[in-house]
Amino acid sequence: MSENATRQNGQLARNDSMYGLSNVDPTLEGTPDDMTVVDAASLRRQIIKLNRRLQLLEEENKERAKREMIMYSITVAFWLLNSWLWFRR
Repeated sequence: MSENATRQNGQLARNDSMYGLSNVDPTLEGTPDDMTVVDAASLRRQIIKLNRRLQLLEEENKERAKREMIMYSITVAFWLLNSWLWFRR
């Protein structure tokens, strides 16, 4: 692969080894204080996104658990009824 891709502060920086070109966001250049502000803001956005994903996954997991409980209950009821009808013969 001729391009090396690295993730820096939420921005994708690609370095083409053939041409020595770099596509880096200009907002990432600045004083260390500016960098901490940018880092804090980007980290805050990432945490918010991860929190939303986690909430969605938790809701899906609860819904799946409900569906499984219903399906297990129906399956057990079916086998109990089937067994009872078979023993009555």
